[in-house]
Amino acid sequence: MKLRIDKESSIPVYRQIAGEIEKKILSEELPTGYKLPAERRLAQEIGVHRNTVIKAYDVLITKELCVVSRQKPKGYFVKAPQETQDFGKRFFPLEKAFRFEFKRAEKRFNDIYWRSEPDKAISFGGLIMDRKLDPVTGMEHVVSRIFDSNQIASMKGFQQETERLKDNICNYVTPKNVQIFVETNQILSYLMMMYLREGECIVAEEPMVPDNFSIFYNHGIKVVTVPMEQDGMKMDLLEDAIREHKPKFIYTQPNYHNPTGITMSFAKRQTLLRIANTYNVPVIEEDYQTDFSYEEYRLPSLYALDANKMVIYIYSFTLVFPYMMKIGYAVAPPDLIDMMGYALSADETVISGIGQYFLNEYMESGAFEKHVRLMQQIYGDKLNLLCTELDKIADKGITYQRPKGGLLLWCTLADDISEKEVYKRAEEKGVLVMPGSIFYMDNRNRKGHIRLSFSNVTDDQICQGVALLGQVLDICKRV
Repeated sequence: MKLRIDKESSIPVYRQIAGEIEKKILSEELPTGYKLPAERRLAQEIGVHRNTVIKAYDVLITKELCVVSRQKPKGYFVKAPQETQDFGKRFFPLEKAFRFEFKRAEKRFNDIYWRSEPDKAISFGGLIMDRKLDPVTGMEHVVSRIFDSNQIASMKGFQQETERLKDNICNYVTPKNVQIFVETNQILSYLMMMYLREGECIVAEEPMVPDNFSIFYNHGIKVVTVPMEQDGMKMDLLEDAIREHKPKFIYTQPNYHNPTGITMSFAKRQTLLRIANTYNVPVIEEDYQTDFSYEEYRLPSLYALDANKMVIYIYSFTLVFPYMMKIGYAVAPPDLIDMMGYALSADETVISGIGQYFLNEYMESGAFEKHVRLMQQIYGDKLNLLCTELDKIADKGITYQRPKGGLLLWCTLADDISEKEVYKRAEEKGVLVMPGSIFYMDNRNRKGHIRLSFSNVTDDQICQGVALLGQVLDICKRV
């Protein structure tokens, strides 16, 4: 897209950019739905700062010539001029469905996440797995069988993979209690769609991941949060919240909670189940980090402890299997599983047969369990190293509660250190961290933490990154 920009003109450059794009939209040179260049790319083409392009796009959004999408496909898109919007007036405008209260936090969260791929920065930001650890070695025979016309490559063969995968998953449940999905996010979306109406609420732990908050928010669901203690959410406040708000679900991550890394104690697991049964509120138990346990004894899941069929257990293979083969599952009472299966079929949602076939072959060969043990060893060592290095800079104003598992470390900063300043200064030194305020709905009043993910850093990067973080803490104390 060629734009005529005169940097010597008295007209601000951002207004020139907006004006040029507006002409192209009104002349229909840029049709409705056309994706405008990304901020950085257009800034490089014109030779201006990225903020200049952002201001230009904001002008176009204000004039209702452009809309921005925070979900896939992400970016800025041309919108039809206002006089041609008669059709849109008949329906609730889609752009109004975007979230507002959490928009800034989620935007920052996603920005840090997508910048957490291997690059020049040392990334303790996003929970992204080391691709070098993907379990692909020795799977060549699976590929050959997939493309062998006499073998699995048939419609009937792929349809059988789901039932085969259910059998492989079922260690302590029967296949009729399992439903396969693409991801845990999809499971949460279906549960909100099926069982809640706009304006109803759920109870969840705080802090919480912005992506999960957005799933609830975008379905018009109110989220009532309960603060955490060192062994899980405060049960007295949970009970108070249930009595006052009458939620439809309790949502929890009892193992290695994201972002705090907290593991709910056995006593609190029993208390939570008692409360759920007393008030007849089902529990959604998300457990995607369960494979990363660094202790011999692992507490039983809420689902395993539940005697009253109150728990929906959800899990994803995303962290232990190649990312592009997204597969997750829900375990719940048969009637609920039947309803979810019906909803999937009504939407004509199809889970990748190839991905399920790979996973089945990997599980049945015994390689999956070996791979999980290898991951536990590797990441257990990384956690030990990260804690050792952080202990060296403890006097600079950073502390943590060591988790029993998972891939995250929740760190607390001294009162005289600004979390925002730490993020900014660390980024300048090539170290990416996740500010803790992102995980609170009212993030203006919740500061003083950073989350460090060690899922995609080498041992050398851990040592170097923590040393640089120590320098940042020294600087921030002086600011």
